Amino acid sequence: MGQILSAEQEQVSEVVLVPPLFERDHKGRSRMAKSSYDFLFCKAQLKWLFNDYLRPGGRSLLHFSPAEDPRMSITARLRTDIERERLGQNSAGAATIRFQASPVDPLSFIDVKAAVQGGGARLRGCYFNPASCFGAFVELPIADAEAYDSRRWQAATSTPLGNGDGARGAAGSVDVCAGLRYSSPVFSAGVMGSPLDGGINALWMVGRHGAMMAGLQVRPGASGCLSNPRALSGAEPGRLWGELRGATSLAVAYSPAAGTPGRGAFTTALELQEQQRLVLSFMHHMAVQRLCKNPFEDEQVVGVTNYINIGLQVVTQLRNDGSFPSDGVASKQRARDPVEPSLRLGASWQVNKNWLAKVLVGTDAAVAALAFKAWWQPSFTLAANAGWDYKKRSPRFGLVLNVENYGNIRYERFSGAQRLQGSALVQRHAALPEDLANKAGRGLLVQKKDLDNPAILGQTQPESAKYL
Repeated sequence: MGQILSAEQEQVSEVVLVPPLFERDHKGRSRMAKSSYDFLFCKAQLKWLFNDYLRPGGRSLLHFSPAEDPRMSITARLRTDIERERLGQNSAGAATIRFQASPVDPLSFIDVKAAVQGGGARLRGCYFNPASCFGAFVELPIADAEAYDSRRWQAATSTPLGNGDGARGAAGSVDVCAGLRYSSPVFSAGVMGSPLDGGINALWMVGRHGAMMAGLQVRPGASGCLSNPRALSGAEPGRLWGELRGATSLAVAYSPAAGTPGRGAFTTALELQEQQRLVLSFMHHMAVQRLCKNPFEDEQVVGVTNYINIGLQVVTQLRNDGSFPSDGVASKQRARDPVEPSLRLGASWQVNKNWLAKVLVGTDAAVAALAFKAWWQPSFTLAANAGWDYKKRSPRFGLVLNVENYGNIRYERFSGAQRLQGSALVQRHAALPEDLANKAGRGLLVQKKDLDNPAILGQTQPESAKYL
């Protein structure tokens, strides 16, 4: 066997390197316990592009799984005081112990998450049956004395999820969340709510046909009629319609490479968020090939595959005066905390298996980051970023240290339809007499009969020039 492999290796004279993607494939593994609307339309990809290795302060991630049982994993996240001040007092970090039925497909799982400071712990379970495409999930508090106070259950369960994680209400009370979903390759629908009072936190529906995708999501307000089905019977039609308009988001996306993993992806999306904002998003992931100029590589290496991501997001308010089309309670509550218009353009370039460069330019800040990854066992990632905060008018810095031994390693190859790149784009043909004259430093010798030839003078008009 060894002789056969050696013989095959001797026959390979020149090779192209295909490094693994910089990030292990363990992101988004809890998406079956969340709204599909919040994950699709390139939302998750843009979030990772704009945030990973680019946030201020210090951050650290530990992600481990035993080799004897890869179904079990533990994740710990730590943040410095800068991040805690920006995200809240309970954001110093958290640890999660997770068990999933299959080490490859994270469709069904159960995990326990504990916060570092005063957040207690949460138990979350998710079950999804691929045969029927139906699933259910639930999240409830454990080891939190305040959450079990009967006087606070009503306030806790009537608070909307807000960011889709469904962990904690605005008053600091722990929320109980449960949901049902149907997810197939072309359609997804589901509902999330608070089972103790029958309140609805989110309804979503997403469909895909070919390269097109469309979806809607309804997130009722905490004090609106839509959040409590029992209040719908006595609600006025005008108020109900106003709340429904103010709580509904619509999105449409175009992705021609959908369903063809490993060859890059192009996605552009347009979203109308709750009658307040219009969001235009764009994400392009490319696997490109360039010449290998690394003196440390073998002589037989002629090229290396690079991974490039480019993302753009533009958020525009629909009205400048802060008023909204709906006069419902839900819309009035959202109007108190409007999202400012913004523009963010981000890009990342993975040079090889070890180095990744990122840059983010937006209306709030400009940041650049450089990350190094050592593919040991376990692997570790060290990244540093620096930028300028436009609002604070001061520099900002960040440092990231990740250690992990878990997550699938993925590769992508350069598309064969785009082989012509770099020097290969330049075609060659046999040299003409004028080419030889140019090399010798002499101009083209024009004969007397061609002194006024429009073709020689470059005066030939195209066919389209005659049209007004």
